[in-house]
Amino acid sequence: MAAVQADQVNVTVNGVSVTVPKGTLILDAAKKVGIDIPIFCSHPKMAPVAVCRMCLVEVEKMPKMQPACAVQVAEGMVIRTRTEQVEKYQKGVLEFLLINHPLDCPICDKGGECPLQDQTYQYGPGASRYVYQKAHFDKAVPLSDKIVLDRERCILCWRCTRFSEEISGERELALIQRGVHTIIGTFNDEPAQSNYQGNWTEICPVGALTARQYRFISRPWDLDRTASVCPGCSMGCNIQIDARSNRIGRFQSRENLAVDDSWLCDYGRYSHANFQRSSAERPRVRRDGKLEEVSYPELAEFTAEALKRAGTPVAGWSSPGSTNEEFFLFQRLVRDLLKSPHLDHRTVAVAETSPDDMTLPIADIEHCDHVVVLGGQEVIDAAPVLHLRLFKSQRKGVKVIKVGSGEGKAALDAIPAEAMAVGILATEANRKQAVDLQEELAKKLKGSVRRLLVSVGPNGRGATDLGILPTAGPGYRSLNGSSGKGRWEWTHAGLKALYIHDPSPLHSFGPTEAEALWISTLPLVIYHRFKATPLDDVAQVVIPARAFTEKNGTVTNMEGRVQRIGRAIDADAVRDNWRVFQDLANQLGAGWSYEGVNEVLQDLVKAIPPYEAVYKGERVLWSERT
Repeated sequence: MAAVQADQVNVTVNGVSVTVPKGTLILDAAKKVGIDIPIFCSHPKMAPVAVCRMCLVEVEKMPKMQPACAVQVAEGMVIRTRTEQVEKYQKGVLEFLLINHPLDCPICDKGGECPLQDQTYQYGPGASRYVYQKAHFDKAVPLSDKIVLDRERCILCWRCTRFSEEISGERELALIQRGVHTIIGTFNDEPAQSNYQGNWTEICPVGALTARQYRFISRPWDLDRTASVCPGCSMGCNIQIDARSNRIGRFQSRENLAVDDSWLCDYGRYSHANFQRSSAERPRVRRDGKLEEVSYPELAEFTAEALKRAGTPVAGWSSPGSTNEEFFLFQRLVRDLLKSPHLDHRTVAVAETSPDDMTLPIADIEHCDHVVVLGGQEVIDAAPVLHLRLFKSQRKGVKVIKVGSGEGKAALDAIPAEAMAVGILATEANRKQAVDLQEELAKKLKGSVRRLLVSVGPNGRGATDLGILPTAGPGYRSLNGSSGKGRWEWTHAGLKALYIHDPSPLHSFGPTEAEALWISTLPLVIYHRFKATPLDDVAQVVIPARAFTEKNGTVTNMEGRVQRIGRAIDADAVRDNWRVFQDLANQLGAGWSYEGVNEVLQDLVKAIPPYEAVYKGERVLWSERT
């Protein structure tokens, strides 16, 4: 046998040899060779506690059974997971758990995806010997406006309380009372305030913690599951969209260690209600002061003629909730065919961004010596899951320095010259201060200083990369002196027409009073939106748009990682947004002939080669620009 490296050990699990790193738990060593050990309390993101005793195994030369979730392997260790003694203990543990657990699987929200159900079937006794009345606890206890607790179902695995302590650091949940009277609850029964409560329901191995929005909605086998990305913010957390009968039931986390570390914030998780379409719509155009329904070919013809009559200049705004493919065609439509430099995706005036704003990957935050959060809580509010990454970093020894927007000097003084890796987190609104702080730190420190700006919307970074800006084209290409004006300048720019592409209910155009007054005076307003707003009343063209959950495409998160979103809901009566652009462009003489969104992506990659990262699941590395 080849020599084992110093940091590796050889063990045997059920007669199968495996080499694993030192410090590996028995549970993980068995998993590496495909051997299942049942668990309840164990979770890969939390420290072992070994309270449920479901994972007990036999280890040669150890007189007592050992918890596989808490014991590390050693060189030459021989482990057995399927002996008569192990099976006896597993049946015993399950029998004790089921003594007072209510047998309400037919009405329990966890039914069909419940580890207690599954493991009882696979490892438990065939029948119960318990003939006495079960103990009863409170049911449907409201922990907050989001979560309901059924204490009868709780098996005291401690997962939720450990999340509250180890992952979010909020300590909102606790074990109360002792012995058989132990329950889960909040301090003084006050409503939970955490922004991460939905994670409690996901990690709960039974139906004790359930989401109010999803209670009694569906069974998992009735759901159609689609892999996508959370539409809440620019973090780019991966999700599963679960839908039934063409309606979204819930968003669930989908682990991406480089981005979300398997967690979601409540803002993103519970935002799915915003994406429910009330009814199918047809496009409408204004004739003789009234909006009339038209077909899509009629829409393209009417809009093209209206643009020609209105004349120039024209402005185009596209929501940061759009896809990269939509951005790519939208800017071609406005720049190349309508000959306008007035493009934007922002709602307020902020400093221009650049590829240097995403040199710090999200996963690298926990590998820094120091991390400066410039703007404090406003950075966390813009991307809530960053809090979990920062708290995890602190537990690993990273010093996190939170300072106000104008307190860069305090951060500069707090970081020693010996620091080798420093990260700066800030919002786009504080970009100039972040750049200044980075330059000052670079002069002071021996090591590296990188920054990461939290952009607005799930694809604000993609909008910048794709040139939905008045000052730069796709790939940050120079406009050679033909820059346009930003949105906040449009009210005094003498515009003749405005195209608003507004497919996101979470990141919409939302005009100010001054903008609303100005828009009402424009000769032509094209309003391409997901849901009706007061702008419908002043628009000459109203086009239904597909939202995040109704289309395929790609989005780019704040660190520059290009990820795919999937179509979870059918909206066949509504034409794809990019097809509307193509129809209009062809009426204006473009000759586009895309058959699908992937063809648009191929042209996008040809125009911006770094975006080949989408095929590799990687970040866009602008240092590789040609």
